[in-house]
Amino acid sequence: MLVELPTKQGRTFRGIIEDFLASFKELHKSLLPAYETTEGKAAYDLTLASLQENFPQYVRELQGTADGAHVPFHHLMLLHMDQIVPMNSGQERSSGTNGCSSVCVNHDGQVLLGHTEDALPDTLNHVYLVSAHITEEEPQGKWGTRSEGFTALCYAGHLPGFCMGYNHHGLVFSINIISPQKVLAGKTPRHFLCRALLSSKTMEKAQQILRDRGTGSADGFSVNMSFTRQEGDHLFHNAEVGPVQDTEESELSILTLSPGEHLLHTNNSNHRHTRAHDCCPPETRTALLALLSDTHDTTFPFFREGGDPDFVKTVALGVFDLVEKTWTIWMKNPRTADPLLTLPLLFTWSD
Repeated sequence: MLVELPTKQGRTFRGIIEDFLASFKELHKSLLPAYETTEGKAAYDLTLASLQENFPQYVRELQGTADGAHVPFHHLMLLHMDQIVPMNSGQERSSGTNGCSSVCVNHDGQVLLGHTEDALPDTLNHVYLVSAHITEEEPQGKWGTRSEGFTALCYAGHLPGFCMGYNHHGLVFSINIISPQKVLAGKTPRHFLCRALLSSKTMEKAQQILRDRGTGSADGFSVNMSFTRQEGDHLFHNAEVGPVQDTEESELSILTLSPGEHLLHTNNSNHRHTRAHDCCPPETRTALLALLSDTHDTTFPFFREGGDPDFVKTVALGVFDLVEKTWTIWMKNPRTADPLLTLPLLFTWSD
């Protein structure tokens, strides 16, 4: 099942994946040149060996996607080591303005997670949704995974889980990248931890996956998540994950959002926090959408159009409504465009 699904995914999206790899400047100007250096190839090999030991099922998943799309496996794997290989080959840490914005709203009758998927301009129109149910006869990887069911937005050629999505156990989440000063080879790339997160059945398991005891994260990211089936009050959690040089586990910091609260997570942007302070508090769906679609700050807006100096583009905007159990996605600014689609959130325990 695990081989058939990604091979089918690769075949289905072959044109999008091929076009993305051909046009993605970061691959040709940074990742492949770094891979050709002695230090970069060593970082790649060390990290791949760790993944083959801890998450062999996801390495096979990526291999199946490459086979189905008829593209080189190492090109896809490099997308998942986007900081590990360049930084360990001597390239400087990216000084770009990459990073998404997420808003969690936990108010009476308004339980929402909104997210702008912000990426390099070449990623525009190179995204798709993957909905899958995977079963295995034997436990897979370090966490003994046997069954997974999820729907996730994916960049072309990437593993599911790195953007936003949900699983059939009731986990809903979005991902924001964090750029640490040092990225560590031989540890687990954030893309693979996010992929593993799609298997989580509980908050305890999600924390275990993110902590990744025995290895630890290679780079940094933030998870905004909620388990929609839990006893007591509804809660959101923001988990920030980072690498630690001499410790075989991730650094993990978790903030819990209680009823009556909301949270904005946006990377390295005083502009956006200042603008959010001037807007209506995002306590409703309308206010949340107004904030994430805002372009008032022409230098660093929330909904990003790839200008100067903020060259990043918003390639999708999503809102999870955990009361209505829906996921609505826009590909253009909601202020001027209708949603592309609204999906039901399908959980294994739903009536």
